[in-house]
Amino acid sequence: MIVRMKEILLFTSAKTVDFTIEKLGKLGVIDVKQVSKPTGAVLERCLADIEYAEKALALLKNHKPPKTETADKPANPNCKDPKRITARVLKSLEIEQSLKNTLDDLYKQQQFYTIWGRTLNLKDLNYLQDKGVSVSLYLIEKALLKLVPKDKTVVVFPEKEGKIPVALFSQNHADKLVFKQEVFPSLSLQLIEENIKRKERQLSQIEVFLTEQKQHQAVLKSYLETLEDRFNSETVYKGMGDIEGKVKYLKGYLPVEALNNLALVAKKQHWGYSVTEPKNADEVPVYIKNPKWISIINPMMKFIDIVPGYKEIDVSIYFLIAFALFFAMLVGDAGYGLIFLIFTFVFRKKMTKQLYALIIVLSTSTIIWGVLSGTYFGAKEIAQLPFLKDLVIPNIASFGVDNINFMMHLSFLIGAIHLTVAHGIRVVQFINSIKVLSEIGWILLVWGLFIITEELVLGNPAPSWYIWLFVVGATLVILFSKESTNFLKSMGASIGNLPLSLISGFSDIVSYVRLFAVGMATAAVASSFNNMALPDGVAGLGILDLAMAAIALLLGHTLNIALALMAVLVHGIRLNMLEFAGHLGVEFSGEAYKPFKLKRSEK
Repeated sequence: MIVRMKEILLFTSAKTVDFTIEKLGKLGVIDVKQVSKPTGAVLERCLADIEYAEKALALLKNHKPPKTETADKPANPNCKDPKRITARVLKSLEIEQSLKNTLDDLYKQQQFYTIWGRTLNLKDLNYLQDKGVSVSLYLIEKALLKLVPKDKTVVVFPEKEGKIPVALFSQNHADKLVFKQEVFPSLSLQLIEENIKRKERQLSQIEVFLTEQKQHQAVLKSYLETLEDRFNSETVYKGMGDIEGKVKYLKGYLPVEALNNLALVAKKQHWGYSVTEPKNADEVPVYIKNPKWISIINPMMKFIDIVPGYKEIDVSIYFLIAFALFFAMLVGDAGYGLIFLIFTFVFRKKMTKQLYALIIVLSTSTIIWGVLSGTYFGAKEIAQLPFLKDLVIPNIASFGVDNINFMMHLSFLIGAIHLTVAHGIRVVQFINSIKVLSEIGWILLVWGLFIITEELVLGNPAPSWYIWLFVVGATLVILFSKESTNFLKSMGASIGNLPLSLISGFSDIVSYVRLFAVGMATAAVASSFNNMALPDGVAGLGILDLAMAAIALLLGHTLNIALALMAVLVHGIRLNMLEFAGHLGVEFSGEAYKPFKLKRSEK
């Protein structure tokens, strides 16, 4: 449910503005909107400090200490300066990168000696140069040996690492081969190996240092929260309006339910404020508040990053119910659903409560659909087991029956019901308006389109009375879809839009066939992997054959699960976001309610 919001102007003395901002941060109910654009050096410094702290914290969090080291020790009370810790950690990152770059260069130089000989002495090469003998080295592909000239003094060495070392000797320094010339190392092999040992030792010291610093993650996290509070407070301050340097004021929005609490604090702090109905619905942040069982869909809504407009409908409950059904039909395999369920239990501590509950619902719905359709890892033999066989509904079974027409019919029926629910919600929304008749008209048109879809796609004969669904429905839509003082003009616009709307509605219903098509494809791919891995069953297979078959099945079904989940994201979300939301008139143009709240005040 979208909570009703109020617009507020809050006034405070310029002398106590810092204290006011702190109190508002602790209260945490006003979504502050800028009166003036916040700028200044303080904000820039805060952003820079936040960036550095986040980078340092992420570095420590991702650092994997050696097994011999002990991480996450209790923090040292004598080393709690977070700014200094941040600087040292980031400096260690710079040093580490520099060491790695140096080591890469040293390894390349060491590789030169591996190819051309560990006993190669640069002094000897320099001696030859001084005596007028030029030496140039090349590392070429074997197929290019034919390009080496025969009239030059060239030594070809045995193949090394897939390439042929070639040395050119000449008294003419300008003599070169057409290949890329090898660069002589600037150091001897002994110095290179000594430097490598030293740099690797320094790199290991960096690892030890970062392991020791992991104990300060809590300190850095607290420091980051302080920085974010400082930045948010400064943003509010800089964004406030000013009246002659004596009064500061801010504009914002808050839920109606928070008004009483705000009034109590305002009276105690001697703030002035004005509360009104929002003037521009497009600017009002959207606060959605639902029961816990509906709120489990929130992780999915956040993932696709959508928020309905303030004057639109909260689709959470409808999205949850439909998405659970679509997920079950698109994945369609009880075995896969069981895997999801097991993984959910195993990794439950790493999930939020809402995400955990959502995956439980989706996994359970998938298992139920898989049991009813007799689909277990694409193996029809499992579905034929005595107890499981009795649970299969033939009309939706994945194997052994010709039910394609019924499944397409079921998909179209689900689509028609889904779109009818959308227009039914709008009936309630416009119950005090003549537009309610237009929505009733659209319900009739949806079912008329459903009957036509059945006739065109499945060949099911349409009843003689179905034409009245279009006659009555189109009449209601044409006459009552727009509220206007110019009746003829609004009716003309409705007539002009109706043909395209009908075509769009027809394609919307047909679009639901993807529920059947993708679900069938998932089962077919699973079955194909089974047949490839075990074409003749497990009888007569040795241990090695069984192991190879198990690996093949694991890889095949993992790929199929990934494809099924991708299908859910593409098709399951689409049917809710485009088809359903389009008929519901929801454009998801809203901005989420984000009240100004100081994190440190919560502790």
